[in-house]
Parts: sequence; C-alpha cells; structure tokens
Amino acid sequence: MQTMPLEKKNSYPPINALVRGLALLAEVNRLGVAGVGALQRATGISKSTIVRNLETLEYTGFVARDRRRDGYVVTAKALSLSAGYDRGRRLIELATPILNEFRRTMPWPSDLAIFDGESMVILETSRNPGALALNRPVGARLPLTESALGRAYLANIGPAERAAILDKLCGDTGHERRRRAALVAELRRYHAQGFAENDQSLSEHTRGVGVAVKVRAEVIACVNTIVLCEAMSMAEVAQRCVAPLRAVAGRIAEALAADHGHRPARERPDRAGPAGPGGG
Repeated sequence: MQTMPLEKKNSYPPINALVRGLALLAEVNRLGVAGVGALQRATGISKSTIVRNLETLEYTGFVARDRRRDGYVVTAKALSLSAGYDRGRRLIELATPILNEFRRTMPWPSDLAIFDGESMVILETSRNPGALALNRPVGARLPLTESALGRAYLANIGPAERAAILDKLCGDTGHERRRRAALVAELRRYHAQGFAENDQSLSEHTRGVGVAVKVRAEVIACVNTIVLCEAMSMAEVAQRCVAPLRAVAGRIAEALAADHGHRPARERPDRAGPAGPGGG
C-alpha cells in the first residue's frame, strides 16, 4: 500500500484514525471492489478497524456496499474530493484523443502521467479495462525510480530539480549512495537514447519504455508503453514501441504548445540532461 507522506514538522501529531480512514478509501478506489479481507492484506489494518471505517465511509456516502460482488466500492461522491484539483485537466483534454487514436494502432497499453510529490500519477490511459491483470487505473501512483514513466521524468528534468528529488528518495548510507550513482548513470543513458526503460523493475511480469512530453525543454508529462515479458525482450520492446511512442509524445507536445500559443523548440539542444552522480 502506498502510504501518504506526512510533513515532518507539524503543529500537532497526525490523527491516526483519519490516516487509516483515508488509506482505506484510497485502497477501495485502487481495488475497484474491496472486501474486508483484501483490505486487511493490503493495509495491515485490523479487520475490526476496517469494518468501523467502512461503515463510517458508507454513512458519509463515500463508499457503498456491493452485495452482488461482496465488497465495497467508491461512490460518485468521492469525485467531490478532487473537484478543486484541476492540474492536468487541460492536458487530459488535449491528450485523450491522441491516446485513443494510438490505442487503435498499438496493441499494448500506454499511460499518460505527471509528476506529483514523489510519484508519477496516471492521468489517462489507453488500457482496456480488464484486458490485463496488471492494469492500473487513472489516479494510480507509480514510483519514480522503478517505473519507465518516472525514469523518463528524472532523465529529462534539470540537474538541480533532479538532485532535490533524489535527496528525498535516496538515503545517505554507503549502499544508498552507490544506488544513487548507478541510477544517475542509467538516467544519463536514458537521456542520451531518448527513452527510459523498465525491464521488470516494477513487476516481474512486465517490461516498458517511457518518453517525456516536453514543451520548450520543460517536462510537462510522460507517456509509456507496457508489454508482458513473455511477449517481447527488452530489445524488442525498444525496437517496436519507442518510435510510435515518441510520435505520440510529440503530438501531445504540439497540442500543448498550440494551446499555449507557442510551438515546442524541437531543434533546440536539450538543457536538462542528467548531471554527474554528484549532481543527482
């Protein structure tokens, strides 16, 4: 389960009951239909606490009991929690038709995601619901250092921003410093080749490639394509998926640039390549 980050300096300690309730609401949303047992396995929260929280969420209208499928589901009222959050809304409007067209030519699923906090958040997807067990819904959060989306983002942002992010993600032990140096070397390679890779680093069943959507060298979002390992090797994924994915990223960038009254500087040398290990 993805835990919610808490500020280190608070006026008061966090209200654990609220933290548990929000975590359970997020998990019901992630699972689609969630029973008490599944929630207990995913969160580690006791079953009695889960039942009390679910009954409270049901009373307030954020979840409902689906007796036919023997579980709980989020209700439309949950959408009100994001009503004031419009970051990426225009991006979704512009990118969705492009992703829908891409779906007709690319048999493997693709996602559009933005950086948020210390994760990449899926805003839109070309995945057909239920087509693959590995499907992730809109709103799912993916780790920066393991996903092709996150690696594409890190490989294309400026060195100062990247260093600040890695300072949060990587510890200061000898092992963590070596891990960070290895990651930065990989990010340098991804930047040079124009796409990031995920070779079973996020799941033992999948491989993927990620490409940044950039307007005037600024990373606005990232797109990926994910395949099952049994279908292709990493080299085959790169050979067959990168060129079409770059085209999609380019079309989204052009749509964004036109929407903002300027065009992306395609020929401008990229100013945001990875620095050396010392710089993040």
